[in-house]
This record gives sequence, C-alpha cells and structure tokens, in this order.
Amino acid sequence: MPYFTNFVTQKFSIFIFSYFILQIIIRLFTTNIAVLDESEQIMLSQYFALGYNEQPPLYTWLQMGVFKLFGTSIFGLSLLKNGLLFLTYLFVYKLGMLLMNSKLKASLSAISLMLIPQLVWGAQVDQTHTVLLTTATAISIYYFFKIAQEESSLLDFIMFGVAIGVGLNAKYNFLLVVVALIIISLVIKEFRSRFYERRLIFSIGITLLMVLPHFLWFISHLEIATNRTIERMSAGDTQNNIINFFKGNFSLIVSTIAFLTPFWIAFIILFRKKFSISLNDYSKSLLLYMIIVFLFLFVIILISGSTHVKERWLQPYLFLVPLFLFLHVKILQIDKQVNTFIYLSILASIVVALVVLIKPYTIDLRGKPSRASYPFEQLSKQIKNKIQSSKNVLLYTEDKYIGGNLKLFLPDTLVITPSLP
Repeated sequence: MPYFTNFVTQKFSIFIFSYFILQIIIRLFTTNIAVLDESEQIMLSQYFALGYNEQPPLYTWLQMGVFKLFGTSIFGLSLLKNGLLFLTYLFVYKLGMLLMNSKLKASLSAISLMLIPQLVWGAQVDQTHTVLLTTATAISIYYFFKIAQEESSLLDFIMFGVAIGVGLNAKYNFLLVVVALIIISLVIKEFRSRFYERRLIFSIGITLLMVLPHFLWFISHLEIATNRTIERMSAGDTQNNIINFFKGNFSLIVSTIAFLTPFWIAFIILFRKKFSISLNDYSKSLLLYMIIVFLFLFVIILISGSTHVKERWLQPYLFLVPLFLFLHVKILQIDKQVNTFIYLSILASIVVALVVLIKPYTIDLRGKPSRASYPFEQLSKQIKNKIQSSKNVLLYTEDKYIGGNLKLFLPDTLVITPSLP
C-alpha cells in the first residue's frame, strides 16, 4: 500500500489542514494585491453594520475580526478564506464517515472537491461569500444527518441551529438549503420523529437570534439588498418568457455539467465497474436534496426570466455530488483505481498552485492592462511622502478595488468610494 495514499485516506484531517496551510504560504509569496471581492471586504470591514449591500454581512464581520487580530493584510484575507475552505473539506469528510463509516470512501469524497474547478480554483482566487455559504451548507447537512440518526445529543441540535444561522447570514440563497432540509425531514419517514421533538426548539431559537438583527436591516433596506441581485438574474432577458425559460434551463444544465467537470469524467473512467445504485435513507436524502433545489431553480428561472446561470451559483447544491456517488461505490481497500484518483486530485491542486505562483510573473507578457499590475505599493509610498501621519487621513478613491488595495498599504487611513461611502 503506497505510503502517500495511505496517509491521505487514513489521516485525511492532517493532510487537508497541511494543504491549506500551504495555500496560505503560496498566497503570501505570490502577490501583495487583493482581488476585487477581497478589496470590497477590506473597504466594508472598516466599520460594523447590520447590513452593507446585496450580500448578508457575516463574511465581513468575520473578516473584521481577523483583521483586528492580525491587521489589515493579505495574510488576514487568506487566513479566513482558507480556514473556511478547510472546514468545507473537513465536514464533507466527516459527513462521509457518518454516512459510510469508511475512511477510504470519506476521504475520496472530500478529495474529489479538488477535481471541481469552482472549489479548487474559483474559491481560492476569487470567492468570498460563496466560500462561507459552502462551508455553512457542509456543516448544516452534517448536523442534519447527525440528528437523523437514532442517537443525537442536545449539542447536535444547538450546532445545527448555529450552522443554519451562519448560512442565512452568509448568502440569501442558503434559504433553498433550509427549505430542502425541511422537506426531506418530512418526506423521509424515519427522520420525522427524530427531528420533530422538543430539542428542535433550541435549533430554531438559536437560528432566529442569529438572523433577526440582519433581517430587521434587510426589511428596512430592501432596495439596497435586492436590486443588484435582481439585475444579475434578469440579465439577458429576451422579453419572451418561453425563450427565457428554455435558455435559462439550458444554461442551468450546461453549468451543472461544467461545474462537475473533470470530476465526473475521472469517476466514470475509474469507478464505473464498482458503481451500483442501492438507495437507503441517506442516499435518498442527498438525492432528494439535489432534486428539490433544482426544482426551485427551475421555478426561479421561470419567474425571473434569467437566461444565464453561473457555475458558482450551483456550488452549495452540487459539491455533495461526489459524496453521493461514492455512497454507491464498492471499495474495501486502496487499489489501482483509488491510487490513480487520489493522484489525479493532487495533480489538479498542484497545477492550480503553480498557476497561482506563476500568474503574477506573466502579467507583463500579456501586453494588456491588468488589475494585478496596478502600482499600489508605489502609489502608497507617494501618498506617505505627502502626509505626516496616515491616522487622520481620508482617502477618496475611484472604486473599491483601488480603495481596498490602498488600505492594505495605508491601514490607518479611512477610505471611501462613490459605491461604498
């Protein structure tokens, strides 16, 4: 049995923790510039509010806390994002252990996420709120199944309520996850008695306490909270409802396939002979979860007239597909196929790491303007030379990308923009 694959499958928690420590180190050695979403978080974390824009505020609150501890820095940005990604992989693994009681299959389910571009690449280099949403979904579903088992504790109900509260404060489309879990708990006969008992009051109470402050802000700032989302969803509207519906659903199907590529290709090639559908309550629940969510997405497309579905919008609903599939794979030990799958997953993560490392050095070779080539460090030095102290200085910048990045180099200044006053 190869040492490395044995280590990955038997010590997955240590392996994935080490992987994300390495990701933080790589980020620190590649660039001192924040990407667009990160620069927005730098701007918003200058002050506390119950709501900021079209996204719930929890990611900003967490980022604010990290900056308080470690200062406004690339390290602070990377620590929060990679910490959340670590929890996502960890809870997919823990969920796999809970449902399959197999370290091998649980670790394969989790490491599969490295073959999903939106998670191994998009989440690393671009996402913020979606990262937190995915983490909250993984934790919520884990505690959902813990409660669904015969022996569950009060702590499981409390943690379930916390996870739901985190999800609703992470991104509004987490509501689809909540609705799907409620329907599953009603439809699966064995789950009903385990959920509808007195201890569920703790889950509901904790969730309400966590959601109420932002909800009060939301209903009094409805236009700010919804306008941009509605604009994005209605982009590409042809004014013909039938055409919109077919274009939107075609985009949903294409985005679903694209999201799961290349994972599904590797899975079919390596595990098709070991795959056999045998639905139990757990696999029924996961399948029902995805069916319910996609039915709601069809309805949303019909109502909104949306014709374009982005892959990252599907992340909290599709990242559990590998786990669902491995539930039906008969694997008892590490063999040639398992070795190949693990090495492919690691190779994908290595390629991403190399691209992240090399990308800053290829900017000048492209011959095109790039945000990553903005001279923020030089500009901030010029500003420092013109002021005695940055503590009482107000910087007014053209946009949040410039403002957020200047804040990195001038952390004591207050920065505002037209879009984020």
